[in-house]
Amino acid sequence: MIRSARVLAAACALLANDVAARAATKAGVTMPDTMQVEGTTVQLNGLGLRSFTMLRIRGYVGGLYLTRKTHDPEEALSEPGPKALVIDYIRGASLSQVHDLYMDSSRKYCAHHSCSDSQKASFETLLGSIRPVKPGDSSSFLMGAKGVEVLFDGRPVAHLDDPAFGRVILDSDLGEMPPSMELKNGLLGRDGS
Repeated sequence: MIRSARVLAAACALLANDVAARAATKAGVTMPDTMQVEGTTVQLNGLGLRSFTMLRIRGYVGGLYLTRKTHDPEEALSEPGPKALVIDYIRGASLSQVHDLYMDSSRKYCAHHSCSDSQKASFETLLGSIRPVKPGDSSSFLMGAKGVEVLFDGRPVAHLDDPAFGRVILDSDLGEMPPSMELKNGLLGRDGS
């Protein structure tokens, strides 16, 4: 009986080490090294932390998943995919706070890139899918040939029929005007994540 318990304990330790080897952690948030998007395995490129205000209040950790890793933002944006952006919330936010965050991102992107009518329509659909968040909630943006699937806590909340809109979503974090360099560098795996 004691030998069986030792074998079981050793097996559990090996399994725990294997799981730890296949996951990355930042600011207490752990994400797996791979996930499936449209039947394709994508790998974790990096984890980025988004902080708010001068007090650097931690808001969320984002994980970028690509078919092959890169530190180059243009390569990450141009890669045909599939891709995924997963956001795990560390801090809660009201519906109006989340709405303001999305609207700010939309305004900055459209001011810099002159959004098309289809991009504006996709932003509106995305705004209709937002929820208030609490610590432990997550949003996922699965980008592929069929468009962008938006999930909240693993449940579909919107589908954007424009496959090119995935680039718009990622450009908001990886482009010339990211919400923070800490987030951008982390998603690109430039900070050791």
